[in-house]
Amino acid sequence: MVVIVMIAAILTVIFVVLPARGVIGRNPFVGVRTRATMQDDAAWRRGHQAAILPTGVATGAVIVLGGGSIAVGRENDSVAVILCAAVLVAGALWSVVAAHRAVG
Repeated sequence: MVVIVMIAAILTVIFVVLPARGVIGRNPFVGVRTRATMQDDAAWRRGHQAAILPTGVATGAVIVLGGGSIAVGRENDSVAVILCAAVLVAGALWSVVAAHRAVG
């Protein structure tokens, strides 16, 4: 189960980096979609550029925690899964704040 959270973390960072690079434009499906980042294309890119660091930190932490859980044979342990998911959610919230501050 922890592998699923690790995959979600990797997808999350991909869906922040690609908009920051201009590969994915404003859309209703992926990325940091706040009122501020959806204003225009420049705000979209600027917000995602600011969100790279917090998203990367959270993803790195999830990979380390999840990898450690797998290494000790606890990949299906509820505590490990919840901890990794909580780190991912905290990183997402941090990313939204960073994106909002960069645009606002």
